[in-house]
Amino acid sequence: MENLNKLHDLTLKIKSIIRTVEFRENDVRKAYFENLYSIINEFYHGKIFFKISQEIKNRTIKFDSSILELQPHVTRIYEIADHELLSGAYHNELNRKLFVDTFTNFETTLSFCFEDIVTDADLEGMVKDLNSKILRLCQNLPDEEKMHLLSELKKNTFIPLSRKFRYLSKLNKDCYPEDAKSDLEFIEFCSKLRNCVSHSAGYYKGKDYVYKFDRITFIFKNGEFLEMQGENDYVFLKINERLTNIMYALCNCLKHVDFIKYPDDGF
Repeated sequence: MENLNKLHDLTLKIKSIIRTVEFRENDVRKAYFENLYSIINEFYHGKIFFKISQEIKNRTIKFDSSILELQPHVTRIYEIADHELLSGAYHNELNRKLFVDTFTNFETTLSFCFEDIVTDADLEGMVKDLNSKILRLCQNLPDEEKMHLLSELKKNTFIPLSRKFRYLSKLNKDCYPEDAKSDLEFIEFCSKLRNCVSHSAGYYKGKDYVYKFDRITFIFKNGEFLEMQGENDYVFLKINERLTNIMYALCNCLKHVDFIKYPDDGF
């Protein structure tokens, strides 16, 4: 129950932040916290549901005859708490969704900020740097064709999240109040973790890599499933907290920007 109470308090804290944050409505920085509330609230509801399933199993929650027709469905609820495999799968999915949604929210917000702030000259410099091999091979093209190539590269070049973070964290001298190098390493870890758990169900392809965070060691080995060593049931909530702290720090570098529009989602 203690952990549920902490989650409840966290949802209240985020609500308070949304009410008091200085950003305008439909600003991506405020939208970050609004989306964060939805993500944490959904995780909280999932944990409540599991606790209720335990209480139904223990018969501390009883249903009267007026809902007798729901009995088969109620049985399925407490089956989750009564079966180790189902219980493990349930919590794993809660954690996976919490992490993927958390990182997507962070990545999207950072990208919107970058796209709004970056100058054409700085973007062109990044594109040239990321495509230096292609540009070297094409250096003998006529100027008009080189300009066309550069224009196409600007449209299609994928700017890594790490480059966007470095750019924003250095917008103004000493604007980033935390350890930028450590936070960059954490973002790169989260990118690997998201790709692994979201795109390949935990199966990793790439250079061997180990990252330690909050009593958990994440072991990525090429051609193997991700291994997590250590005990911390709420490590993904801690990851959420760290990413939010990074977003807070980045907002310090964007104080001079009055408004960054959150795109219309169509609803």
